[in-house]
Amino acid sequence: MVKGGKVSSSAATGKTPAPNTAKGGKPRQQEEKAIDETFEPLKLDVKGAQTAVVCLRSTEDTVLIRACDSLFKFADKSDGNKLMLHEMGATDILFTLTHHENPIVQRNATMVFGVMAAHPDIRRHLRKIDCIPHMISLLSPEHEQLTNEFSVYWLRYMCNDYSTKSQVLQLNVLQPLIRLINETDPDIKFNSLSTVDRILDDFNARSLIRELNGIEPILNNLKSEYPQITETVCNCIQKLATDPFNRAVIRDIGGLDRMIDFIGLDETKDVHVHCLNALANLLEDTECLDLIQSNGGLKRLMQFVQDSVVPAVQAAAAKAIGRAARKRLNTGPEPQNRKIFAEQDAERAMVFLLLGDNDEVRIAACQALAVMAESMLSRETIRNNDGILTLVQMMQKDNPRLREFSTLAMSNLTQSNPNNIRELQDQGGLEVLIRLLNDEKDTTKAYACVTLANCSTDQVVRTNILEKGLIKNLLVPLQASYELAQAKAAMVLSAYGIDQKAREDIINNQPIIPHLVSLLKSNHDEVRRNACFAISVLCIEQAIAIEILRHGALEIVRDLNTSESRKSKFTEMALQKILDSHLSAKYSYLGRLESNNITTDGFYDMGPVRDGGKFLTIEELAAEEVNDRRPILLLYAPEKKTKVIIVTPTQTDSVTQWTTTTTGGSYDDDISRVPFSSDDNLSTSVTAMKSSESKEKLGTTTTTTGRTAKTPKSSGKDKDGRSRSKKDKTSDKRDVSEDKKPTEKDLSGVTSSNSKSGYKPTADPDFQMYLEEIQPQIIRVPLSEQISTLARFVSEKMGGTISPDDVATFGYEVAMNQLKAELHSNVIPIGRVRKGIHAQRAFLFKTLADRLGIPCTLTRGNYNRAWNEVILGESSGASAI
Repeated sequence: MVKGGKVSSSAATGKTPAPNTAKGGKPRQQEEKAIDETFEPLKLDVKGAQTAVVCLRSTEDTVLIRACDSLFKFADKSDGNKLMLHEMGATDILFTLTHHENPIVQRNATMVFGVMAAHPDIRRHLRKIDCIPHMISLLSPEHEQLTNEFSVYWLRYMCNDYSTKSQVLQLNVLQPLIRLINETDPDIKFNSLSTVDRILDDFNARSLIRELNGIEPILNNLKSEYPQITETVCNCIQKLATDPFNRAVIRDIGGLDRMIDFIGLDETKDVHVHCLNALANLLEDTECLDLIQSNGGLKRLMQFVQDSVVPAVQAAAAKAIGRAARKRLNTGPEPQNRKIFAEQDAERAMVFLLLGDNDEVRIAACQALAVMAESMLSRETIRNNDGILTLVQMMQKDNPRLREFSTLAMSNLTQSNPNNIRELQDQGGLEVLIRLLNDEKDTTKAYACVTLANCSTDQVVRTNILEKGLIKNLLVPLQASYELAQAKAAMVLSAYGIDQKAREDIINNQPIIPHLVSLLKSNHDEVRRNACFAISVLCIEQAIAIEILRHGALEIVRDLNTSESRKSKFTEMALQKILDSHLSAKYSYLGRLESNNITTDGFYDMGPVRDGGKFLTIEELAAEEVNDRRPILLLYAPEKKTKVIIVTPTQTDSVTQWTTTTTGGSYDDDISRVPFSSDDNLSTSVTAMKSSESKEKLGTTTTTTGRTAKTPKSSGKDKDGRSRSKKDKTSDKRDVSEDKKPTEKDLSGVTSSNSKSGYKPTADPDFQMYLEEIQPQIIRVPLSEQISTLARFVSEKMGGTISPDDVATFGYEVAMNQLKAELHSNVIPIGRVRKGIHAQRAFLFKTLADRLGIPCTLTRGNYNRAWNEVILGESSGASAI
């Protein structure tokens, strides 16, 4: 010891002091002390969440219980606190504690873990760990009630993700949830029902819950004193009622009566909207509708529509009526549901709702009217209740969705109903519909197109619509990104394309055609189908047909017909109409023109189109530099009308007859100009007969324009015919007048397209002279002699008869090149050709025959060969020229 700064002698010497001795000289015994490991409780004032998270790693149950309790209160305050605990690593530790053997620790840890799942970032982390099976196991009855409650609370939030719904469904979670629905604790009920509601988004769960007898426990909570529970029950019933078997179960357990009674209670009016939404799906079942009609429930529902002052309730009731009216029966021409609603005067009630101020109610009423208008009976009833006038007003409102569904209702009202179409016109709806083609919503554009297409069935209304500028406003829906709008716009073009005024407007609005052609490339079946049909209709106008061809429609449709998945009757029809409207393209692609394909001014032969190649218009061909390729033969001889006075040997009186020197009209006009025997059978498809038997039946050897042959001497009848023709030329008087206005079919397409490109074809006077020269020679002679005469004539004009051995030295190619150099163009009028072989002779024969009314085909072969076929009749067979 240190006392007063001195050190004792024993301490200083380093000796060990002697043990103490007791009085009397005896030594004291050493006291033994026992080891005490008891730690006195330490009361800490924890002021930070980090410290509480550290306490979660304690091995003492009391510390864990208190730490979990503190963290639960902290996490329940805000989402920010939840995320803070998660970043501190509490989530994984809490999940481990949910496995704790102490039920209290397990309960408190489950409470915190369940609350943490409310944050979306934490849920993303939880999906990465395998925690769902364990949390489902905590729903069993052997665990505490609070453990059940927060386990189902955790599942409720985790089921926001669809993948989790599928996973928990595979783990048979519905059975414990149905058990918890029957618990008396309202929180457990609500969380269980909410979890079931979210799982029911999976359609497989809707049938599974029926198999587990879970529909009735859900329905038993409809009249709960807690509005949240009632609302959740209605949401579950709404999803369950989409299954027809579930509707039957709900009907059998009295669910319809309960729901009708429920919406009649004033104290539950806050959740009437949700109940009506559920009832709407139930009313799609005809048996359910019959049931509530028999017990007066339908009348109460209709009364709800008119008497309720809550807009949301009115809208829900209108949706219920609309969905119920949508259900169709398999038997009967009219849906039974709509007949039932008609008896309740539902149409008038829906029109009444349109007069309100709430847009959601109006939208629901328009949706219901759109469904009802699918019934013929309802269309008349709606019109009689001023429904069309009211809908026209709705179509002009500022709300886009209101315009959309009012237009949808109008499209159904005008379907196959002339009275409604005229009423729409009288109420000023046509102008509104045309404006709606430029609406901001593509669906509104589509419904407006459908309505306008319906109106096209009335000629007066159709003319009125065209005068109001329909065609120029169709460009917007044609350019829309929504396929339905594109399809319906194309449908309008086909519906109005039968009108000449519409076709003129299409020609004047040039962007219409390229956008229509672009729809042929769509991946949507209806768009392609309607575009093909529109093109088929519009091709009757030659100018439009040329524009369609110019923008590549022929190549697109040809490719569509080679596709097994996209080929259809519509693509085949479009291809046929395009080719029939432009015989030059048809001959280039198919290599054959039938006898009913009458060539007109502007017909040309550019040669065959190779695979993958494109057909070029005459303007594009004329714009090319002169080249060494084969020339393009062109027919262009404007029509003349000549008044001819023919004097026959047996009659002195003159007979006045009008003849047309060019064929620009119909096929019937051509037939009337040349006499045919009564037994002539004009077939459009024949096989060339080359046998000697066919030649004997002809009675003469024909001169070939496509095949080389010797020209026989003409008969006496031919000479008489020529002498009469010469006499007529010298002695008869003719009054020839130029027809300054060619027929529209022949020249409209040529002149309109040529004016754009700068190419102006000149008339072919040589071809006109050929026609005037040959026509008198074939009048009043049999068809076989007409053919022989025409064949010889063509042979003479094309350089005469040549043998096969002389073709190579004939020199026709040199003559063609000279013509191209002279004309500074690859396009050569057929009348300018003086030397020609197969292709040139067959071309001239076909064009002359069409002008003379002789039915003749034109077929292309290989190596610049071509030939013609003429049907002489069943007894004579076919003549190959």
